[in-house]
Amino acid sequence: MTCCWGASKPALGMKLPSDVGGRQNLKKLLDMLKETFVGMSEDQTTQVVKWEKEQIMEKYFNCTTRPAADQRSSSMERCNPKRKWLDSDTLNMMGPYIAKLAPKDVDSAPTKELCEFFSSHKFTEATNMVSNMNPSLGRKFLKRFQECFGTNVFSKNVDKLGILACHVSNAPDLDPDLSQKLLSELNSCDDGNPKIKQMKKRLVKAVFSNATDIRGLQKLGKSLAFLTPSDLSKISKADLKDIITNLGSSVRWTRAQMRAIGKKLQDKKCNKSMSGQDLLALKSVAEGLPRCAFKHVKEILNDTEGMKNIAQRMRKGQRMAILQELLGDVAPSLLVQKLSGRLLGSLPLSTLVEANIVSLDQVGDKTWSRSQAAFLAKKILNGNKFWYRVKKLRSVMQGITCEMIDAVSDSDTGDMGEAVTEDPQWLSKRQAGCAARKLFASLEKERADYFKTITEEEMKNISTCLLLQLPPSKVEDLPDSVCPTLLDKIEEADLSSLPQRSLSRPAFTERALRCLANGTDLSMLTEEDVSRLGPFLCELSPAQLKVMRGPLMAPEVLKSSLRAMASCQQIPRRHVADLVQLINDTFGDPSNWSPETMEELGALVLLDDNTISTLPNKPWLKAVLYFLKSKLKHTSKALGKKIFDLTTTASNAARKKRAAEQVTAEMIEELGMNNVYWSVEQLDGMSDQTFLATVETLGDVPDYNADQLAVLKSKIDKNLVPEITESEVKQLGCLTCGFSGEDLETLPFPLDTLEETANCGWNESQMESVWKGASKYNNLTVKQLKAADMVMLSRFICGLDSTEIRQLNIDAFKDAVGSVGSVACSYSKSQELKRLAVSAFGNPNSWDEAQVSELGNIVAGLDATEFASLNSSVFSFISKPCIALIPPRIFASLNVDQLLSLGPDNAAMVTSGQQAEMTYEQLAAVERAATGSTDQEQRSDHSGAPSMSAEGISAFMMPLLFLLMGLLLL
Repeated sequence: MTCCWGASKPALGMKLPSDVGGRQNLKKLLDMLKETFVGMSEDQTTQVVKWEKEQIMEKYFNCTTRPAADQRSSSMERCNPKRKWLDSDTLNMMGPYIAKLAPKDVDSAPTKELCEFFSSHKFTEATNMVSNMNPSLGRKFLKRFQECFGTNVFSKNVDKLGILACHVSNAPDLDPDLSQKLLSELNSCDDGNPKIKQMKKRLVKAVFSNATDIRGLQKLGKSLAFLTPSDLSKISKADLKDIITNLGSSVRWTRAQMRAIGKKLQDKKCNKSMSGQDLLALKSVAEGLPRCAFKHVKEILNDTEGMKNIAQRMRKGQRMAILQELLGDVAPSLLVQKLSGRLLGSLPLSTLVEANIVSLDQVGDKTWSRSQAAFLAKKILNGNKFWYRVKKLRSVMQGITCEMIDAVSDSDTGDMGEAVTEDPQWLSKRQAGCAARKLFASLEKERADYFKTITEEEMKNISTCLLLQLPPSKVEDLPDSVCPTLLDKIEEADLSSLPQRSLSRPAFTERALRCLANGTDLSMLTEEDVSRLGPFLCELSPAQLKVMRGPLMAPEVLKSSLRAMASCQQIPRRHVADLVQLINDTFGDPSNWSPETMEELGALVLLDDNTISTLPNKPWLKAVLYFLKSKLKHTSKALGKKIFDLTTTASNAARKKRAAEQVTAEMIEELGMNNVYWSVEQLDGMSDQTFLATVETLGDVPDYNADQLAVLKSKIDKNLVPEITESEVKQLGCLTCGFSGEDLETLPFPLDTLEETANCGWNESQMESVWKGASKYNNLTVKQLKAADMVMLSRFICGLDSTEIRQLNIDAFKDAVGSVGSVACSYSKSQELKRLAVSAFGNPNSWDEAQVSELGNIVAGLDATEFASLNSSVFSFISKPCIALIPPRIFASLNVDQLLSLGPDNAAMVTSGQQAEMTYEQLAAVERAATGSTDQEQRSDHSGAPSMSAEGISAFMMPLLFLLMGLLLL
């Protein structure tokens, strides 16, 4: 949850004078509020606009927009909806807050005054402070804008559009000068909306066609990012280098563009290598440069920030190539001192060992990888029993183990608690749980009933991060006297360190509601009360929300709560079905919603795949879905399919009267990853011209099925054979998955770009063929592979056979293992990589937290005996993806202590197949690890046996029950 809950209260609580000059006082107050606009969240600005509107209507027009039950004066009338209250003065007063008006408010603006406002600098000033505007409001304002200037005059006034430019659906054909002006207005628009990207590309093409020299090109500024790779290759080498240097990091180029730029600026053979200064100038396109371009990187080693920027967007293989260039001549201790960012994070553990770091003074204020942090924590801090007194652990905090936390004396747990929560972004859920348990145990040694009798001052002294780990029974026992402090902490809470399935989440939610109700019925809660729940609002169950349907203002409280929940980034899955039903009951069927309601509540509707599929194909829906998608961290396949349907249905409807092809280049470019939903018949009907124009976009999609790939392969055979070039292989991307094994062995795969296609849907047989083809094309044998080569192979290292894996150079493997460990191979290949790891790092029983973290998915290749030999402390340092790769029968060999040590994140990755092989005691241990619960919280009062929550039983026992049923039926 990103909202800063309650921060708008000072504004909402301000009182206005009631004298005749109230409007002038109102203006001063609103001017004051505008100064805080930039720091406010979206929800806050919406609240403030609602308040402003109410104040304007009440003070200036002597009427109210509030519900009748809340009118503060019997003499005050309900406002006439046709009243033209949004006049020139009010528009000027509201400034940037106009972006939070409701579309119907725009109808309250007199035409003449609104047109004057659009033409004035006041509109420009107001919208310069606005980064976003809801689609429905944008369309409404844009309609009024067009009415003001008329069809013929509109194009000449595009430079006045401001934020409204983001809502132009189909810009008219403009000359280069006007295209340039509209491009400038589009600079602040979200490129996540494909329609905006397409419009920018069209406008850039118009300007580029008229650009005769470097000055003409420079006028495009950041919009140069919308030139095609072909266009970029037409620019002279000197001009292109000049442009890239001047733009710096302000532009995020696509891979295809970077390849085109790299090919133009540096030939593959590197007959004339780039200088270090050249690399700095071209840092924004470094990913497109060949490996040989980094030969002179040592020249800029002292430019720490420059080196960091160069590596920012590089592929892992390129970063390892740079490190190899440096490790040849630069002492490891100097490298540790000079490097930062992703280059530092790619530094192998073996190099850190050689760097001989003996104090945190050598570490500085750097950001380390988790495996590096574990190494440093053990080397520097483990021998220091007062590690928690070290000032600012920062990213090294990742490496602190629960054993180190448990070793802290009771008298020092307060200092330890402060140390681990000083930089909470580095604190894992397991670390937070261990630190909290240690702190709580020491407090209860002081006073057995500590949390039953806790004072406000004592509660203030416990960091919110650790307080959230309080077991449910102790949360329930907290005295009412600490409610004010508890609510303050809940309102500011960050739940990222609390397990998703923690039993403390519902416990704190319930306790907060009791505090807010203060002994009365929950239906009496106000909007302000509910806002105090902060991120715990996202934890409310539909049953708790339904209680708010009581008397007085409660129905409005329920509605405002649901609107606020639409900002939640995480809602418990068990609540989704009932929550969507509650939304239906409260706001009606989403199929009948207006655009404004969909913008407000659509994020909740998008939680349910069935509801998404039933949304009507209304003209405005696609824009709203793009708007909502930009706010979400995770999106479902159902949303992608809906956007696909809206895009193709709307376009096809316009083409029904003529026998044109269904699949157009424009649609393919707009759909991006959603091109995966084309049917085989539709792909087959695509013209050769469209295929060639969009092959790179189609090649970016990683998950076509076999039938789709077969059709696309026929397009390749028709248009690109008999001989496919290296450049074309790069363009084809994931479409190469449609080639036979025999064909893959003949394709010209450059080693330094294999990473780009590593995440396509390859099977092991195909990976073997790609490796054979790449080794031939690059004239490489397994024994010749250096660390950078291994990293560049990425997932295709799974294509090496057992004999070849054994031939890999041990020293090179040690340097590359951090990246190789991120690859998921079959169990048989993982076993071979594990044998290589044993040769490099010793037997598994000697592996520490840093090595286990560095080895990543290679750990999945251990056998049952080797897993049994691992120390319990390393299990929370196993990478999350690795858990699902461990064969079920081997996973079932883990003991209870090892399972408990997995930590919440790893326990959440346990698969149903693994669960089916486990005993009841093992299932209970994984349940405790997943919820972060203590032994005491998981024990039944009656039997003393471990007891799981209802959700835990469902998650962990059902696969076992199905297995037993299957055995009975045999």
